[in-house]
Amino acid sequence: MKKPSLLALSLCLGTASAQATDEAAQAQELPNVEVQAAHEADTAPGVEKLPIERLQRNQAKDMADIFRDESSIIVGGGSRNAQRLYLRGIEASTLNVTVDGARQGRNLFQHRGNIGGMDPELLKSVEVQTTPSADQGAGALGGSIRFETADAQDLLAPGRRLGGMVRGAYGSVDQALRGSTSLYGLLGEHAGLLAHVSATNFEDYKAGGGETVNGSAGQDRDYFVKFSLLDAAGHSLRASAERNRNSGLYRYAAADGAYDPDAPLTYQISQRETYVLDHRYRKPGNDLIDWKFNVFKNELSLENLSNDTLTESQGMGGKLRNIARFSLGPTRHSLTAGLDYYSEEGIETRSNVQKGNDNNARNTGLYLQERMNIGPVLLSVGARHDDYSSDFGPVNVSGSKVSPNASIEVEMAGGLSGHLAYGEAVRSTGIIPIQWLSNTTGNPTFNTQKGKDSYGRAFEPETSKQKEIGLRYTANGLIAANDRLQLGATVFETDIENLIQQIGGSQGKPVTGFYNDDPVTTKGYELRASWMMNRWQTRLSFTHADTTGKDGQALAVTRRKGASTGDRLVWDTLWRVRDDLNLGYTLTGVAGLHRDSIDRSGYTLHHIQAEWSPAALRGVSLALAVRNLTDKRYSEQSSIGTDDTAVDEPGRDIRLTATYRF
Repeated sequence: MKKPSLLALSLCLGTASAQATDEAAQAQELPNVEVQAAHEADTAPGVEKLPIERLQRNQAKDMADIFRDESSIIVGGGSRNAQRLYLRGIEASTLNVTVDGARQGRNLFQHRGNIGGMDPELLKSVEVQTTPSADQGAGALGGSIRFETADAQDLLAPGRRLGGMVRGAYGSVDQALRGSTSLYGLLGEHAGLLAHVSATNFEDYKAGGGETVNGSAGQDRDYFVKFSLLDAAGHSLRASAERNRNSGLYRYAAADGAYDPDAPLTYQISQRETYVLDHRYRKPGNDLIDWKFNVFKNELSLENLSNDTLTESQGMGGKLRNIARFSLGPTRHSLTAGLDYYSEEGIETRSNVQKGNDNNARNTGLYLQERMNIGPVLLSVGARHDDYSSDFGPVNVSGSKVSPNASIEVEMAGGLSGHLAYGEAVRSTGIIPIQWLSNTTGNPTFNTQKGKDSYGRAFEPETSKQKEIGLRYTANGLIAANDRLQLGATVFETDIENLIQQIGGSQGKPVTGFYNDDPVTTKGYELRASWMMNRWQTRLSFTHADTTGKDGQALAVTRRKGASTGDRLVWDTLWRVRDDLNLGYTLTGVAGLHRDSIDRSGYTLHHIQAEWSPAALRGVSLALAVRNLTDKRYSEQSSIGTDDTAVDEPGRDIRLTATYRF
């Protein structure tokens, strides 16, 4: 694939003013890296904040890169169009995924959609929640992932009213060329505006050992603008619009199946457009009013130009919630009451002619979540009432259900705390791609598939039960006066029942029926540790997850459902050598998986990083990251196939980035 010029990117958003150039020294140093422990002090048990500085060090360039260094998350599939995310063995189709509060839609074809494109440069925070709560959102069967983009105020140097950034990058494994430009500034005392554009062109990547993976080349484009009015008499208002677009010659029908270097390729364009309006108000001097109002529109599309097909999803929704904080005697309370709504319409067209059915789904949720402190005890109790409706071809299925949750966290002596959590969730949309749903016959069957637990039963919504118990320990001054140690251990179990599957649909065949699939269970434990002192920080995480079917057998990789993987360990270390120099090292180790019918090898990967802001070049920073340092040939255990047939992951990737901040 020929690379169009990226030169125009540097001119997309303008140039710096003379004043900005004179003050560039303020932005000369590397970004101030806050040392984050395994759990943030303000993070509840079961909510993990990904270290954004680690993404920056590794020069993350796509959605898969965001999660590659998390022990509880594995992303397989190889090429961009085939990547799937698994959280504790559960595939992302069962998660509630949001970008600035905008819920991401269902799979379009196989899995395209759901976990889609994202420019990591835009991210301010990424939260992964595995414990249930009523205010987590609808349909979070296996948990949720929340992305939040940066505001202009987050990027400006102290005392500055205008700033910008121009960045160029190169990746060796796929000959990737990347360019981005950002401009941000203040509009008055409280308002800010951020505009960002980025482009990446990449060729077919090379697996470990040098073999080229055919059908993995493409282009990424991202356009983003955000207005942010912050802390104006208690009010904050954010309005944003983003278009993320990926295109390339990719494998189609079996993109994530057994690798075939001679497979035919089709030109595909996948796109996400997200529009969000978010208003928050916390009344000064009144703890009873802390509200948030969020409305959004999210459009996903997958166009196959070679086959002349277009699959689209249009989602709209919003939420209104208020947190009232008050005290009653010795107790302190935080009562959250809210309403959320989501609707989605999916459709497929061929040669500009609609094929089959519209597929509509909606969910209206009412919820209460009470969090109460009694001395060292935090008790949380809540419930959601979800009213749902989903189309399965010409047949509409609707109903309602109440999902309770409860948890307790106890602060014990000596920096030790423990927590216990239980919760339920419900969803009616299923895990069936929209393109397949559109091809449903006029009289589909329900729960007539013999050999399934659901045979002959009433058609049910999808439900889950989540359980978690854990301990956390924090110690300060363990070795030196200013060091900090945090340890955590969690045991978990998630049971998902009645996942809605289809009969037919693949290779252009019509969908003739639907059924509630057999249950899936994932259970295991996680261990986390972090230590920091002065310019050092190191983190260690380990996840053991068993994902099984109804018979207790290990679940082989199953699209949109789950996958068994070996034990996974990630060790990440950052050393701030000087104010202008950072060095990092990341180790990823995955144990082999040899159980029941599954026989997959493990692997060990090494990654190194360096960031430098030369004093002679004001406002300039240079970064080096080497992923898969030893050029290990491997495939992820969540990729469909065997060691010999699954798509290999990228080999050694030398990433270079130059950034100029003004």
